[in-house]
Amino acid sequence: MKIIDLVNELQEKDSFKEFKEENKDAYFMAGFLILNLEEDSETIQLDYLIPSNKKIAAFEFPFGEPKIHDEIISVKDGKTVGKEISEIKEQSLELKIDIDDLKSTCKEIIKENNSSIKPTKIISILKENIWNLTCMDNMMGIVRIKINAISGEVIDFNKGSLMDFMGIKKK
Repeated sequence: MKIIDLVNELQEKDSFKEFKEENKDAYFMAGFLILNLEEDSETIQLDYLIPSNKKIAAFEFPFGEPKIHDEIISVKDGKTVGKEISEIKEQSLELKIDIDDLKSTCKEIIKENNSSIKPTKIISILKENIWNLTCMDNMMGIVRIKINAISGEVIDFNKGSLMDFMGIKKK
């Protein structure tokens, strides 16, 4: 499965065509996926930014009516306003690392970094051409990986446990 295929499938839906007619400036900005490796299932959501009214429309697979979120972001001059300001760019659809590569790429990176985690779930966010991946196993082990989706370059790798990432300190 590829992001471009999902976007194309969504664009064929009547609900999306109506959405686009009402929001001509909307564009694809992010993808959110949960890959359940044990059950061989996935949850998929594609997010579209609507700059004119400073909202995000989320389309969940199988694609139907969008959910419009008004409280998620604040946009000023095409930039998100929050802890740090970054330009909101349209997400590229031409990716070196795509959905169908995530499982094998994660396993390869985990092995290269001498981690013993065997992922059962991969939570994936694609935004600004970066995959933010959180790989979890059944023993509360977690690995977080950032990958440039265009070049395939590993940007960051962190391993630990659920307790580490939640900030729970042992006594």
